[in-house]
Amino acid sequence: MKIVQATLSLTLAVSGLLGIQILMDDKWLWAAAPSHAYGLIGFVSIDMILVVAALMRVGLATVSAALMAVAQFAAMLADVVVGQPEGVPSTAFRNYLLGDTEYLGLLFIQIAILSVAIAGLTIPLLHRRSRLASFLHVHLN
Repeated sequence: MKIVQATLSLTLAVSGLLGIQILMDDKWLWAAAPSHAYGLIGFVSIDMILVVAALMRVGLATVSAALMAVAQFAAMLADVVVGQPEGVPSTAFRNYLLGDTEYLGLLFIQIAILSVAIAGLTIPLLHRRSRLASFLHVHLN
């Protein structure tokens, strides 16, 4: 479980750092869509809080990380589909986002966070199931 918590903390930290990098580098984001930048600040803040929570083994950190990864992935995907700022053609905005390696990195790290969180949530269930199977095998034979 320590490996899962460390991996979850690492992926959350990478997500937060990528978000910070985008906020620092992407001047067009601030000029054309400041509300998107403020949303990213919120996601970065939550990522960093979850890094600490995962390292401290807070019980809801894994579930919270999974939910936030889904929310951020959905928000970022919505930006690609319908999130263009006013006055910007949708194809130009879509091409801009899909050509930005930092944006794509942040998008795909959400999948990694979700994968690690799901693994962290299912591993204890699998261990319990194997213990139950062993118990039943011993006592029923």
